[in-house]
Amino acid sequence: MIDNVILVISGKNHELDLKVLLDKCHPLGLFDSISSLTVPSTMNDLYRLVLADSPLSPYFGECTSDINLDELNLEFMRSKLYKEWNQEMLAIVFLLT
Repeated sequence: MIDNVILVISGKNHELDLKVLLDKCHPLGLFDSISSLTVPSTMNDLYRLVLADSPLSPYFGECTSDINLDELNLEFMRSKLYKEWNQEMLAIVFLLT
């Protein structure tokens, strides 16, 4: 799901067709409002308008700010989201063992 979000936003920045982007998305990472990802221009807008109701919302705690969604910031956001997700998965594994 994280990669799909980054793919759609990056494609929007490069003015690619939404249908082509959605065809490239992994089916397990699709969610209802993924086509709305092309609307916001800042990370705060992205979270508030689209991702607040998605399963990714708990991981956006430190990723939201008013910086633009350019390539460098998208990679920063991807890294932060994976870090948050990995930390939660590690906590679940330790809890179960």
